[in-house]
Amino acid sequence: MSVWSGVLDSCPGLLCCVINIKGRLIYATHGYKAIAARIFGHKCEEGRNYPPLITDVDRAIHEALTAACLGESNAVEIDEGANLWELTASPLRLIEDGEPKISGVVMRIASASSVRPQPQPQIIRSDPNLLEAVPFRACVVGDDGEVLAANKFLCESLGLNPSGSNITKILESESHSEVMQTVANRSGCADVIMQDISEHENFYTFTPEEVYLDGALNKLPEREQNSARHMRIHSGPIDWNGTQASLLTFEDITETSRNREQLRRLLTFDTHTGILNRRGLEHVLLRRISHAVKKGEYLSLISISIDSHKYITETMGYVAGERMVRDFVRNMTTFLKERAGSVAARWGRDEFMIASECSGAVAVIIANEIRERSEKVPVSAGVADFSDGLYSGVTDFIAAAYDTMNRAKSEGGNITLLAGKR
Repeated sequence: MSVWSGVLDSCPGLLCCVINIKGRLIYATHGYKAIAARIFGHKCEEGRNYPPLITDVDRAIHEALTAACLGESNAVEIDEGANLWELTASPLRLIEDGEPKISGVVMRIASASSVRPQPQPQIIRSDPNLLEAVPFRACVVGDDGEVLAANKFLCESLGLNPSGSNITKILESESHSEVMQTVANRSGCADVIMQDISEHENFYTFTPEEVYLDGALNKLPEREQNSARHMRIHSGPIDWNGTQASLLTFEDITETSRNREQLRRLLTFDTHTGILNRRGLEHVLLRRISHAVKKGEYLSLISISIDSHKYITETMGYVAGERMVRDFVRNMTTFLKERAGSVAARWGRDEFMIASECSGAVAVIIANEIRERSEKVPVSAGVADFSDGLYSGVTDFIAAAYDTMNRAKSEGGNITLLAGKR
C-alpha cells in the first residue's frame, strides 16, 4: 500500500488506480476515488473486486481490464455531459525471475482532450499464461466461431476443453445466431444459456400458460434440476498470433435472471391460490385474441363467482372464506387439466376467469361441470364467445363475461348464462 501511495500520489492530479490479476483493487489515488464516485458511483474499496459490474459503463471498463490482463492497452470514453473523459487500462508488468510478467492493471482517467493517441495494440501471442491471467471464464474465438484457446475457469465449468470446436457447441441453440453476430462484430454482448457442471441450481423460466398447463400451479419449481446457467457473453477485439479474433468473457447473470423471474411471478400469479391474477390473465388474453383473429379459431371467456363466499366470510371469518376459495380452485383446476387450452385466473376475492379455446356453447358446458364439482358451493357463471364478433379487444371481452356473470347472480345465482342470450 505504501509503495503505491508513494508512487502514484507523488504526481499531483494523477487520477489512477491499480488492480491485481484477480480483479481486486489494490490502491486508488484520492483524485481517482473522487472522480469515480462522481461519474460511476464507485466506492473504490481497496481489497474488493472492481468494477462492481452494475452498469453498462462498468461492463465497458470490465472489457478494458480483460484486454489489459492479456497485455493490450485499451480505452473507454465516458461522456459526463459537460466533460468528456477517457479511462485507459494498461497491463502492469513486474519483473519475476528476470522476466516481465503481467501482474495486474493500471487504470488512468484523463480529460479526453488531453489524452495522447494510443499506439496500435500489440499482437498477443498464444501464451496460455496470459489467458489464464483473466480471473473469470474466457476464451478466444476466430471469425468462424472456432475456439482458439480457453482458460481453466471456462474449461473447469464445462468439464471439458472446448478448444478446436465451435463456440456454439457449448451453448443452447436459441442463442447461436446472436453469439455469432457478436463474434463477427468483435463487440457487443449476448445473453445465453449453457451447461455448467460447476453449478447445480438455477431458476425455472416460464410463461403464465406453461405454468398452468403443466399442472404445476402452487407447486411451481424455482430451481431447475439440470445445471444450466444463464450467462452474458461479452465480445471484444483481439489479435491472437497475428489473427483478428474475439475475446469472449462469460458473466454469470443467473441470480439476476432468477430475481427477475421471481418478480414476474409475483406480478403474474395470485399468491394464495397459485393461479394467474388479473395481470397474468390480461397478458394471456392479449396473445390468445391475436391468435384467434389471425387463425379464425374459437376463444371463450368464463367469469365465475362463488355466491356464498360473502356469507361464509361474514359468519365464519376470513380464514374460512379463503379455505373455501382454495378448495374451489383445487376442484376447478383438477377438472381443467383435462381441458387442453384452458387457463384459470383469480379476478377478485371470490371471482375467477377461465380463458378457453372453445366455442361459447362448449364453454357453457365447462362452466356447468365446474359448478357441479364445486361440492355444494353455489356458483354463478357468465360466458362470452369472442367469435360473436361483438368485442373490439380485451376490455370489452372481459366486461361481457363479467356482466353476464352478474346477471346470473341477479337471477337467483347458481346458474350459467351466455352473453347475448336470454
